[in-house]
Amino acid sequence: MKKQSLVKQTALLSGANTAVRALGFVMRVWLSRVMGAEAMGVMELASSAHMLWIAPVTSGIPMAVSREAAAGHGEAALAAGRRLALRISLAMLPILLFAMPWIARFLGDGRTLPALLMYLPCLPILGLSAAYNGYCYGAGNTAPPSVSELAEQLVRFSVCVAVLRGVTGMTAAWTAAVPPFATLVGEGMALALIVWMLRRGGGAAGSAACPCGALEKKIWKLAAPMTWMRVSNTLMRTFSAVIVPMQLRVSGLSAQEATARLGMLSGMAMPLVMLPSVVTGAMAMVAGPALARRESDPKALKRVVARVLPASLAISLSAAGLLVLLAPWASKSLYRQPDLQALLKALWPLVPVMGVQQVTGGMLAGLGRQRSALFASLAGALLTLLLNYLLTPSYRLMGCAWAQIAGHTVTLLINLRVLIRNVRRERA
Repeated sequence: MKKQSLVKQTALLSGANTAVRALGFVMRVWLSRVMGAEAMGVMELASSAHMLWIAPVTSGIPMAVSREAAAGHGEAALAAGRRLALRISLAMLPILLFAMPWIARFLGDGRTLPALLMYLPCLPILGLSAAYNGYCYGAGNTAPPSVSELAEQLVRFSVCVAVLRGVTGMTAAWTAAVPPFATLVGEGMALALIVWMLRRGGGAAGSAACPCGALEKKIWKLAAPMTWMRVSNTLMRTFSAVIVPMQLRVSGLSAQEATARLGMLSGMAMPLVMLPSVVTGAMAMVAGPALARRESDPKALKRVVARVLPASLAISLSAAGLLVLLAPWASKSLYRQPDLQALLKALWPLVPVMGVQQVTGGMLAGLGRQRSALFASLAGALLTLLLNYLLTPSYRLMGCAWAQIAGHTVTLLINLRVLIRNVRRERA
């Protein structure tokens, strides 16, 4: 595969992310209008559990494979990552299937069960895709992941439109299961596409040699902290998805109103807050392998950090200003939820905090400092969970907004401290 420059990788990945997020944003708006806030809330509850159980195969493995591929192990790293993802997936599937009714009860809404069942087969597919994506990033070729993600989003949107337009009279439970079904179809198509592109380009074939045990253990050692970080974060989000409606009911809302408010926060406000990640996410994925390749060159290491961090801050601050300006239009015309305006304006500080945090996390992974990132993420997630519990009964969604800002700020400050300390150490 032809290796691309750092700027070209970032530009290509950012362009693809922009297209993917634009499609996802349009799909979110369309779904919120067609499905309604209640079904969106049920879907968000199921999605929180889905994000938790895919974390072991989608969080640490891509970064670990990327780092080893950048270090020169190439297809052996891909084979090790692929094998590890399959082992984890096959071990988890029967456990999850057996526990599915209890998961739905824990989420506090039995209507999540159809959506959870639709999400379940995504586990091995996403694990394999994560290994292939990590290999491509480490090899310096972002084209296959970019094209496959765009194709996946197109297929997902098409399936959602076809089913929701073609099938009428569904209950909220089955309506909420349509996007998970579309996700399953889209992810399967994306995996097939990236494998085909790599084979066609002479890259990683599906019949790559079996990896040595030492490399697989090394990838697992690198992946474990990132995996635990994603698991802990997602677990905290899952608890929040349960706690927020519960505390909203304490504030005087009915169960139906509380679920709708959760859908407003997670399904409407947060996608807007996370829009800058189309660029900052690309920076994080590219910067990690770039730092891994330059770890022995302190000056080059410092140059990458000095370029990427200010750029991520500038992009995120610009997006925050845009969010405030467009909040009235988004709430009234786009989502048709006037109450959303105040929430969007309250969430603007979260935009730059999350953008820079995303990039620092990718850099720490590239430097092999995943354990430090795990501690920072866990501290921020625990603070967010605690503040959600304390503030939501009195301030409702505003309390949730303040909790998110506080938790992510703590994570960012810890990440920055560790990153600066390690860059100085490399210089010394």
